[in-house]
Amino acid sequence: MSLFDPAPEQQSRPSAGREVDFGPGVLVAAVAVLVLLLAAVLPWSAAGATGWQVVLGASGGSGLPRLFGGFAVLFGVLASAVALLTRRWVAVFVAAAGCSVASVTGLWAVWSQNTVPGNGPGLGLGLALAAMVVLAFRWATFALSRT
Repeated sequence: MSLFDPAPEQQSRPSAGREVDFGPGVLVAAVAVLVLLLAAVLPWSAAGATGWQVVLGASGGSGLPRLFGGFAVLFGVLASAVALLTRRWVAVFVAAAGCSVASVTGLWAVWSQNTVPGNGPGLGLGLALAAMVVLAFRWATFALSRT
């Protein structure tokens, strides 16, 4: 063993930069994903179209709620699941960035539903937006905690 070799306990330890230690805050992210899935079966518009109908285009919903629904499924559910399962920093960063963009898109979707006369955002759309904001905050906190 030379003077410049790391100590034996440091050689077997995994790299701190690759994995993220979630701690107890990961429970908030997991609950937010479940809330997002629940919001998909609730009405997203005053006409009664559910989130899944809006995402799949079966209800004839406008473009922004459909775009938000796609982002919510892609980043809020799929990217969050990958980040939770792999604990890799790259997956956490992708989930943070995607959920942040989806949160802004969700805000636009709620705004677009408020501007249509006789129509308005449903409970599911508001719940999905709240879940995406929570996910964006949690994933950003985890991504920025990389040491």
